Amino acid sequence: MGELEGSQTTVPLKISAGDTRHFDREGFSGNHYVEAGSGHPFSALTVDAHGRHPRQRMVGATRTYLVLEGTGTFTVNDTASEVKPGDMFTIPDGGEYEYQGTMRLFEFNVPGTTSANVVDLDPK
Repeated sequence: MGELEGSQTTVPLKISAGDTRHFDREGFSGNHYVEAGSGHPFSALTVDAHGRHPRQRMVGATRTYLVLEGTGTFTVNDTASEVKPGDMFTIPDGGEYEYQGTMRLFEFNVPGTTSANVVDLDPK
């Protein structure tokens, strides 16, 4: 299997949960499987939502969420939808979104995203 370190690989990747980097933020936590800047043209992570993710606008990237477990609400471009396992949302460049609930999500970003790829829309 391909290695995560170094330049972009052209062979399949296998990344075990134990090889991920954990993160905690207000309302959600998770594990980075492939981070932006890793040499891959994408980023991938799991997200455990336990509250509300603030409203944001995507800039220069597309973000996709797949609901793995739980339920909640996704609001994409001012359209709210109740979600359940198996539902998927794609937020294109320029799209606005937020979500809330108790859910386990898989997040996939092309290209790999950093804080430069989102604009916070919630007032501080």
